[in-house]
Amino acid sequence: MASPLGLISLVVWLILVTGGEGRIPDVSSLSEQEHLELEEQLKTLNKQPIETIHTQWGDIYDCIEFQKQPAFDHPLLKDQKMLMNDETISPKPYHKKSIFSLGDGCPKGTVPIRRTTKEDLIRAKSLSSSSGSPNAANYIHRAGVVYKNKTGIYGASGAVNVWHPVVQNDQYSSAELSLKSGPFYQTNAIKFGWTVNPQLYGDDKTRTFAYWTGDGGHKSGCYNTRCPGYVQVHQSRGPGQAVAETSVIGGEQFEVAIEISLEQETGKWWLILDDVKVGYWPKQLFPLFTPGAESIFWGGRVKAGIDGVSPPMASGIPRDEYYSNTGYFANLKHKDKSNQSLNPESVDTVVDCDAYDAKYYMKHNILHFGGAFDGAQCQLP
Repeated sequence: MASPLGLISLVVWLILVTGGEGRIPDVSSLSEQEHLELEEQLKTLNKQPIETIHTQWGDIYDCIEFQKQPAFDHPLLKDQKMLMNDETISPKPYHKKSIFSLGDGCPKGTVPIRRTTKEDLIRAKSLSSSSGSPNAANYIHRAGVVYKNKTGIYGASGAVNVWHPVVQNDQYSSAELSLKSGPFYQTNAIKFGWTVNPQLYGDDKTRTFAYWTGDGGHKSGCYNTRCPGYVQVHQSRGPGQAVAETSVIGGEQFEVAIEISLEQETGKWWLILDDVKVGYWPKQLFPLFTPGAESIFWGGRVKAGIDGVSPPMASGIPRDEYYSNTGYFANLKHKDKSNQSLNPESVDTVVDCDAYDAKYYMKHNILHFGGAFDGAQCQLP
């Protein structure tokens, strides 16, 4: 059996998704050694379940005993899992409708972990292998706002409406709330949002996603639960789930309220969705989140395909005065050291491509963002 550190390194090699050219090999193209490495990873990632949930979207979720979930395979967390004394959180006391959920979820004492397949790992390997390519396939563009605070940011929140943009197999379109610290090549980051990303999930469904890294994605970090680090506590809701309902242009809007906040007593960075704790990232994963994060980003992110064409962002309509026509983040907040939730005093608008747009309406504390590629020249990422 490989060492935990060696397994994590291989997971990172397979899982980090920063680019790609859309050429995804099939199982038959792998060497015998690659097959063995993937099988080893599947044994590590897919724990023995207490119960299994099959969703209407074809996903399989395994109900894993809380302290046996992949998170605790991380070397920094192995010695702590018996001290954390966390309890799983049942969906039953909460009545607010969620646009993503596994219904009654897993039994008490277990958490849902999406089963990883060999195809998942193959797609991730294909993506990571071409991440250094300088061509247009790696052009990632954002439209949103950034808030910075040198004294430390201890949390961030906002409610984002959820869309189903049409993307090609080598593109993705997403919206996210993210916290970051450190220089580009050593970035510590936590992200959560929704995405349509065939290269990550193997389909064109709108899904939630979570991402973390403690070193700019070089040796640590991954999406969802595909490597040790993120600790799942909720028995029904979690990252990677398909979204049941999405917004309609000029019609009903479906949204998710996202909060990522530091519990200073324990050092846990909690993921809170629709006011419910879902999971957390331990502070040990983020050496540069001291005394807190340095910046927050709210907005959309897209990746162009190999042809240089980018997909629609949010609804595909540039931001306008009507919240039901475009993407939005409402009720933007950040937390200070005293745990107060405050409106951002000022923000910097970030638009990396002229095809997209973003505007923050301070009076109403709402950000509108979106747009569609129309042949405009995009700035270099």
